[in-house]
Amino acid sequence: MKQPNIIFIMADQLAAHALAAYGNTVCKTPHLDKLATDGTVFENANCAYPLCAPSRFALMSGRLASRIGAYDNAAEFPASVPTFAHYLRDAGYYTCLSGKMHFVGPDQHHGFEDRLTTEIYPSDFSWTPKTYEEVGDPERPEHHVKTQGVSSVETVADASAVARSMQIDYDEEVARRAIQQIYDWRRYGDGRPLFMTISFTQPHDPYVSTPEFWNLYKDEEIDEPRVQRIDLDKMDSHSRGLYFHYGLDKFNVTDEVYRRARRGYYAMISYIDQKVGEIRAALEATGMAKDTILIFTSDHGDMVGERGLWFKKNLFQPALSVPLFFHDPSSKGLGRVRAPVSLVDVLPTLVEIATGSHDAIVTEYEGSSLLPLMKNDDPERIVFAEHLDGGTKAPRVMVRRGKYKLVYSEAYAPQFYNLEADPGEVTNLAESAEAQPIFDELRSLLMETWNLDDLRKKVVASQRTRQFLMRSLQIGKVVDWETYPNATRDHTKFVRRGDYFPEVEQRAYLRLPHSD
Repeated sequence: MKQPNIIFIMADQLAAHALAAYGNTVCKTPHLDKLATDGTVFENANCAYPLCAPSRFALMSGRLASRIGAYDNAAEFPASVPTFAHYLRDAGYYTCLSGKMHFVGPDQHHGFEDRLTTEIYPSDFSWTPKTYEEVGDPERPEHHVKTQGVSSVETVADASAVARSMQIDYDEEVARRAIQQIYDWRRYGDGRPLFMTISFTQPHDPYVSTPEFWNLYKDEEIDEPRVQRIDLDKMDSHSRGLYFHYGLDKFNVTDEVYRRARRGYYAMISYIDQKVGEIRAALEATGMAKDTILIFTSDHGDMVGERGLWFKKNLFQPALSVPLFFHDPSSKGLGRVRAPVSLVDVLPTLVEIATGSHDAIVTEYEGSSLLPLMKNDDPERIVFAEHLDGGTKAPRVMVRRGKYKLVYSEAYAPQFYNLEADPGEVTNLAESAEAQPIFDELRSLLMETWNLDDLRKKVVASQRTRQFLMRSLQIGKVVDWETYPNATRDHTKFVRRGDYFPEVEQRAYLRLPHSD
């Protein structure tokens, strides 16, 4: 079996509903639109946890985040957990990462042979949140203080055109190094197939972009939220807690501010779209496109003003839903798949592509391969998600089977929706006698999957331990876990002492595909 190259591209905080492939008529994404047309669109893809680090650890391991102790954005990703990079490396692939994976802990590779960039966020325990008891009642604004690693309303208020931002700096480096690596691997690689993860930090807030992309839009063209702002006294209890968690009580997000922020969000997505086009162009130029599977997704979504909420950390669909495109130039499957799927399905999918089966997987895993769904859709498929930190009184979990979705917690009233009839999740059916049988069935599935009381204790114990470790590790000599790319390879491509420069030049030629 000839193994294809695989390019796995990730955005950060990109909600599916922002893309044309999912019905958006405002956001301009020609390259992503073409990728969707060329391949398969998963219409109902979900993250397993609506927060960066836990979602990424679940994605890479094929496990629910709570199964591996990934409770929040400062939870260590254990080096003993196999990832899709380990499996593809074992299957004979060269594995490399350009961009953000939000790894926390001393292992900053997790199966990738090379990291082409550093991380954008800390790799230590400094973002460990307060425990449930320390937070108190999230619905009381006096209980909220600024903490590291938490978005806040300022990044909505700041929405504007800028000459440059930290995120743009980072993503420029991510794209530059990834594209250079594609050219380098085609010329200097050791013959193994390529598995590269390219992970951008946009369109994560703040909602700013350069004039090139900002000016693609006008404020008056920005679409209204699908679900209008809900008054604070009519919000569900958890949403009220998030309202204060993100400081939305400290700034009036007017309609004008909403449109400006959503405009910035779309501008950042258009930036990512351009980078996807550049990556595909590099694959075409090297002749690799015909042998390369492309997968595009995001770690989680963003409320972007839906219901009057922003960012993530809730289990409504704008925060849970992610785009998921799959393009294999050697085969043609279904153009659109309705089955609910999860990012935990990516690991078994990649293992099956690389090895032809799931036999190589050595641990338990919650996902299942997406490949069969591209031939036989399964609209009644079941997926799970969870949210355990920040702005919540206790763990919250979700199960979706087909069109029905249940959100459950020991600290909040259950939320039960028919997503087909009510895509905006406005009508809670938890008290509906007619819906009671399916409600009970889904609740049983949740109880089989999680012991919520035990999970709460594990989260609190982990957070207390990491708070202590972070405090102790700041005493005396401080050792960072951040990693930086090894630049040696870049320099060995160029002419050095003793080289006959025409030979070096000739080695660097990459002939056009038609001249091979």
